[in-house]
Amino acid sequence: MGIEFALIALGVAILVVVLARRRIFEKRLIDNRDRLAELRFEGSVPEEVNQILKKAPRLKGDGSFAYKGEGCVLFAENFEKVRLQRRIYLIEPTEIEVFLIPEPANFERKLAVAITIDSLILGYVPVAEAEQMHKYLLAHSAGVKAKAKIYLGSRAEFNSIDLDLAKPLTLESTREKQG
Repeated sequence: MGIEFALIALGVAILVVVLARRRIFEKRLIDNRDRLAELRFEGSVPEEVNQILKKAPRLKGDGSFAYKGEGCVLFAENFEKVRLQRRIYLIEPTEIEVFLIPEPANFERKLAVAITIDSLILGYVPVAEAEQMHKYLLAHSAGVKAKAKIYLGSRAEFNSIDLDLAKPLTLESTREKQG
């Protein structure tokens, strides 16, 4: 008789923990979406978001750089600024760290995720990946770091950025970095 009560109590405790974690997850998602919803990204990231990103976690990659950023031609001026700031003069791709930031205030795509370097937008995560990533980012943080390869061409249409993302999306653990 005592074992049944212990098992029931354990089951209830597990249920309470699961429901509490889900509630925290939903609250974080709503809070982050509300914080970002009023901010407009017009070619660069607002300073408020930049402050949040200083301690952003990093997404795991699989080394494939298979996800090509969209809309890069529109941000040719930002590519040029990055080239000058970072002194990138090679036509070969350069591996670089980027920030992925959900952009709920984007009128064209409500689930847009901006790819940024040095507060400058260089493009957006592909539409096929953006919905899942948008929700993931809002639930885990306001943005994450990721590895990417940046291509700087002689003309705007040759500029591009490829993301290194592993599926399913997971964050690197801090233990992995220390070890």
